[in-house]
Amino acid sequence: MLRIDGAFSNLGLLEALAILWPDRSKTDLKALFARGAIRSRGRPVSPFAQAGDHLEIELHADPDGIAPIHLSPLEQASGVRVIHEDGRIAVLEKPSGVPVIPDRSRAFPSCLGFMIRRELADRATKEAARFIRPRVVHRIDRLTSGLVILARTPEAEGELSGLFERGGIRKEYLAILAGEVSPAKVTVDVPVGEGRKGRMRAGPEGKPSLTEFVVLERLRGFTLVRALPRTGRTHQIRVHAWVMGHPLAVDPLYRVGASSGAPPEGIRRLTLHAERLILPEAWGEPREFHAPLPEDFREALEALRSST
Repeated sequence: MLRIDGAFSNLGLLEALAILWPDRSKTDLKALFARGAIRSRGRPVSPFAQAGDHLEIELHADPDGIAPIHLSPLEQASGVRVIHEDGRIAVLEKPSGVPVIPDRSRAFPSCLGFMIRRELADRATKEAARFIRPRVVHRIDRLTSGLVILARTPEAEGELSGLFERGGIRKEYLAILAGEVSPAKVTVDVPVGEGRKGRMRAGPEGKPSLTEFVVLERLRGFTLVRALPRTGRTHQIRVHAWVMGHPLAVDPLYRVGASSGAPPEGIRRLTLHAERLILPEAWGEPREFHAPLPEDFREALEALRSST
């Protein structure tokens, strides 16, 4: 028997359980409802039923069968840092190599795992009304460093997801590209769609995608640019940089066959950093977040500058 705290009385039952068990996927929780394993007074209940005031439910399934999201013991050493947190959002700064959500092997730390472990640890000292479920509303590549926003409430999740979908959140990246880009500004308006073996590809069968590249500094054989994606396709900046003939200086998927020589010294991961996120004015303050360049990115730039 599980008693649902009155703090969740205004929520649907599925949402209440999702908050109580942030380390369980909603897909698994929905499956329990679908097979009638969650009941009240002996009868199966709908996932959309109100949690009510101190509702008692029966679990007609082994709770251990609700597989938890694997939390790596390395979560606390992941290098993920919370740079802002309020009632609606948490803004994280992640290093290259850490995925936003657990990968298939679930053997490595992730941003979501970090936040879930942090939330579960905090519950020993806070009341149920302050429980939250971290909610991923956008992702960046595992090998990209920089900013990630997670929602803390269902309302914030819906609002942020809509803003990202409509292009209402300004995203700014810094990237080191192979070769010297001649124009001061390049706009790439080419659809991006799914390819093979983890790659995306450019072509008419893809979804509309637009990225602006603004040259900040030309270095010997490389260019530092600010990349402004106006849409949010997987690998969009990487594909569009490749389309214009200047792939990322380090990119295991899209730099194959690049003619600009060896990668820059001091950096061995994707030369892409999610530097800035700006929410619309209607969001309120704070709405602008910034992540400084990581050490390896700075060292690569310094090495390139010293060689010019």
